[in-house]
Amino acid sequence: MKHIFSVLIIISFCCSFVTHDNDYLDWMPNRSLSFGDFRGNIPADVSSKSAVSSSISLSYQITQIPGKTPEIIIFNRFDRNASWIQLKTQEILDLQQIYFDYSELYARKIRKEIKIMNQKNITDKQKYINLITQIAGKLSKVRSKENAMLYDQPHLIKIMKKDISDSLKLYADYLK
Repeated sequence: MKHIFSVLIIISFCCSFVTHDNDYLDWMPNRSLSFGDFRGNIPADVSSKSAVSSSISLSYQITQIPGKTPEIIIFNRFDRNASWIQLKTQEILDLQQIYFDYSELYARKIRKEIKIMNQKNITDKQKYINLITQIAGKLSKVRSKENAMLYDQPHLIKIMKKDISDSLKLYADYLK
């Protein structure tokens, strides 16, 4: 008998209390975000300083047969209907892509650690959930630090694009 558990860990870059239908874009190596991917409604009370809201999430699905190691799928998704962009500049779009790419890097780090745990024949599902939560927490901290550092810094954005590209290549074996 299979037990299927699906829990969503959201690393939200802006909270939204508006009910919406999800329209997810899974991260893909040859597809960058476009202005058309930001389909959410811009709230009426948004100041001019809030140029963008991106809803990027890491989520997972666990399938486990009792006594066996779990099968876990890690998703890195951009929710188009929960994301909006007020000021359409290339720098802002590039910055959102960097955030999406960093989320993919951490998704790959999770996949790598899950593979190691599976090879060690660890069957305790909670240990996997703890691992996912821990790595997702690290992503959240990195994201907060980068937000302050990268905003309105085109030269740093260029450096970060190269850095994240190189890092994703190192974890190419863990692409979904």
